[in-house]
Amino acid sequence: MREMLPGFLTAVSLAVSLLLLPTLFVQAGADFMGVYTASMFMAIAGCLIFGRLGLPVAAAPSAALSAWLVSVIILAHGVSWQMVLFMGAAVSLVLTLLLGILIKSGRLKRLGSLFPACIADGLRGALGLMLVFQGFYQGHLLLGSPTGLLQLGNLSDPVAYLSLAGIIAMLALMAVKNRFAVLGGVFVTALLAFIGGFWVLPDAPFFLPEGLDKTGLQLIFMNGWDNIKACDYVNLTLFLLLYLCFTSWGGLAALMPQEKRQEEGRMAKSVLTLSGLSFVSCLLGSMPLAPAPESAVGQSLGGRSGRMAYFTAAFLLLLLFAEPTMKSMASFTAILAPALFGAGLVLLQDFARAFAGGLPEKTAAGLLFLLLPLTQNIAAGIGAACIAYVSLKILAGESREVSVFQRLLAVLFILYFFFGFWSIV
Repeated sequence: MREMLPGFLTAVSLAVSLLLLPTLFVQAGADFMGVYTASMFMAIAGCLIFGRLGLPVAAAPSAALSAWLVSVIILAHGVSWQMVLFMGAAVSLVLTLLLGILIKSGRLKRLGSLFPACIADGLRGALGLMLVFQGFYQGHLLLGSPTGLLQLGNLSDPVAYLSLAGIIAMLALMAVKNRFAVLGGVFVTALLAFIGGFWVLPDAPFFLPEGLDKTGLQLIFMNGWDNIKACDYVNLTLFLLLYLCFTSWGGLAALMPQEKRQEEGRMAKSVLTLSGLSFVSCLLGSMPLAPAPESAVGQSLGGRSGRMAYFTAAFLLLLLFAEPTMKSMASFTAILAPALFGAGLVLLQDFARAFAGGLPEKTAAGLLFLLLPLTQNIAAGIGAACIAYVSLKILAGESREVSVFQRLLAVLFILYFFFGFWSIV
């Protein structure tokens, strides 16, 4: 029971999030049910693997990467979704082989210690702040603003006031130290939404998984090679390589328990596992995998071991047959707003260490806390923090504290931002 409820709420949050992928790829001409089925199968596989590694972490195809690829590469440049899958598979395979060679040679045993402490320590809090923003945004408590960056939501909106009711209930339960506070907030919101008629269960709540024949191995039918320049293939490859590598490392650094993160070789093996699963995911017709921020929802309920990941996989298998029900839940986003907000609060409880030290450390941590909520891109946050840390350390005359690896990373991230974003866009 201790790990079952965290696994259940993680699975529900993740299943709702995974509905975004087929919704995006339908715009590119892919089959909705095929992408959904492939994404769910890969999320189940990712959870099982992390459960075997003893980690309370879920893995799933990256929705943030999918949104960028569909909007910029596919729709804006006319590149086919099959070719995007091919590029994802090729980069994942290269990354898997490269990591395998480095791990076998013993050069990546202490992967976590290769980064500045301010970045490693700041990722957990920055990811927490990102989840808080997601909760507010999905609950319509924060909205886009025509005059500023964001504006407060309108409480005449049912989504907004039901989200607020669930968050208040969750905070009240947290105040009395109830370990099921997050689940209580979700239950209050769901119950009020159901009573008010805002959340309606579909007449046919279940379906049989299908569509893999329309997405599996479709990357061999590529077209659209002439739609982007040859140099942009290199740019896209660099972008995907850095994104997959550092999103995997950053997500694991934020979600992996401290004692497990410090175990020699565990981080490197986990990143290698994700890159291998990403290759298989592209073959089936979905996106490369990344550690799911929704894992923090289960951790906020007390999930601390690989059993949470096993339960998440089991519930995802059940939810695979309940796509219409998940779709109805996703249409009323207030239900999961308290879960995201509560998980973010848990991750934010210990972030002071990230801001210890001088100006370079504080600036790097500050950029993490700024960019993760605004961009929803872990790799971009790590990149900006790494560039700032290395540059300010060198300018401050403290270049001896900056390793050759960190300097190389700063150069790669400069290329990542300049070519990976601007030349393609």
